[in-house]
Formats: sequence, structure tokens, C-alpha cells
Amino acid sequence: MARVYEIPYLPEDGVRWPIRVDGLVADYFSSRFEALRAAVNGAAADGGGASIRVEGADGVWRPFGSDAKRPFDASAKPGEPRPMYVVR
Repeated sequence: MARVYEIPYLPEDGVRWPIRVDGLVADYFSSRFEALRAAVNGAAADGGGASIRVEGADGVWRPFGSDAKRPFDASAKPGEPRPMYVVR
């Protein structure tokens, strides 16, 4: 069974960031960075079936693999130019 680690953008109680594993709070951390690091370590220990979801400031949950890389976008075709985005 694949585990899903979730890290919200804002702390749950205004102070601590939770890590949810399969929808249940597994632990709390004093910073979002520490929560992300623990999620990556946990997902890596679980193996390739685990994934990480991180909430962005815009409220969108973004998926990552257990290696903390974005999943492959199968909609992009080889040889087609990739769209460029300006990030500020």
C-alpha cells in the first residue's frame, strides 16, 4: 500500500506544522522546513510507492515522489517545446 505524506502551507494551530500520513496526523514540527524534511525522509524509507503532497501558498496541493521530485508529466510529448513560465 502506498503511503501519502501531506504538509500544509500554514501551521495547524498557528505554531506547529503537522505531517499527515494517509490523512492522519503523524507528528508535529516547529517549522515547515523540518516537517518537509521529515516527510521526505519517511517517504524515502517507505520506498518508491510513497508520495508527498505539499500545499502551496495558493492553496493548491502539489504531488512529489518519494525522492522529492515532481512526478513525470505524461502529457508532454518528446520533441515538443516546453512552455516557459516567469517565476518571481
